[in-house]
Amino acid sequence: MNILYAINSSQPGGAEQHVLDLVNGMVTNGHQVFVWCPEGIMAVRYEIAGADVVRIKIGPDIDFTYITALAKFLKEKKIDILHAHELKAVGNALIAGFLARTKVRISHTHTPISEWQIPAWKKFVNIKFFYSPIVNLLTTKEIALTESRMEVKLREGIKRNKLEIIPNGVDLQRFVPVHKEKSPGEPYIFGYLGRLTVEKGVPVLLEAFSKLMQRAKIEPWEIKLVIAGGGVLEEDLKKKTRELLLEDNIGFLGTFAEEDKVSIYNSFDAFIFPSLAEGFGIVLIEAMAMELPAIASDLPPLEEIGGSTVIFFEAGNSEDLAEKMYNLYLKKDKIRNLAVEERRRVEELFSMEKFIISYQNLYERLMEEKK
Repeated sequence: MNILYAINSSQPGGAEQHVLDLVNGMVTNGHQVFVWCPEGIMAVRYEIAGADVVRIKIGPDIDFTYITALAKFLKEKKIDILHAHELKAVGNALIAGFLARTKVRISHTHTPISEWQIPAWKKFVNIKFFYSPIVNLLTTKEIALTESRMEVKLREGIKRNKLEIIPNGVDLQRFVPVHKEKSPGEPYIFGYLGRLTVEKGVPVLLEAFSKLMQRAKIEPWEIKLVIAGGGVLEEDLKKKTRELLLEDNIGFLGTFAEEDKVSIYNSFDAFIFPSLAEGFGIVLIEAMAMELPAIASDLPPLEEIGGSTVIFFEAGNSEDLAEKMYNLYLKKDKIRNLAVEERRRVEELFSMEKFIISYQNLYERLMEEKK
């Protein structure tokens, strides 16, 4: 099959990693893979994985130059599967795919629009007058990452027969924990890894950590917080850290190389995921695969992913998060079994093999139906 993935971002993130995993899997399975995306880190990674990359950024919400160029490309390369990710790429790619008469057109907004951290009127306009109508009219299948994401998309007006549930996966041969004994006096490391944007809730984590440091039974040297990843909030978060007088206890790693990700996870003793909105949360299954005790916000997709193996707190509630972090720290020597269960859950539900097979089967089934 000739497969084209369209996404209007090349900065590392969950959707971009999802596309990279698909590229790796489909190239390995012998398919010809193309990616249309802007210039950036991920464009290079897609090429290394074996995709032919066209570097192009979508301008206006409906970009007629992009649509015309993509429609021509789809015809010339005889693309069988067009798979577009996130709002802007989905809208423009679906129109191009329709004009080019591409056999299978798949759309995927990873976090449902109604859960975005934008004004309510913008959500309403995007859902009511753009995304849901264009998906219902032009897509073959819209992907939902979990059952709860499917239910939200149904409420947004997407037809049930358009929806297909396929969760993300993680490479268990790559994400392997290294357990080491801590030396006396070595601090316990709470870690966050991901983008520093509004929807990720990292300000809540800073507030919670500040409250945790004020606990009577905790000495300043005992715990640290490490934040790995860059983003638009990075400088604001560093300023907030200074205001809280926590520079000695909170470290920022900034943007990191992909090959360093596993070693960063291995430097953590526990993983905190304070997100305010998620389509799935790839970093949570990565942390689970690394057997890191995890505390996550109680968003439905995260609860579906973690089940009983992850500790949950009320999303946005720094007091509740501080309490859960404190309890975890006190029980740090007694939770080994929980961490082992995390990895077992990932092995059963979220392996990369399962992820790729699910998409391979979907593509083949949809192609067969079009015949």
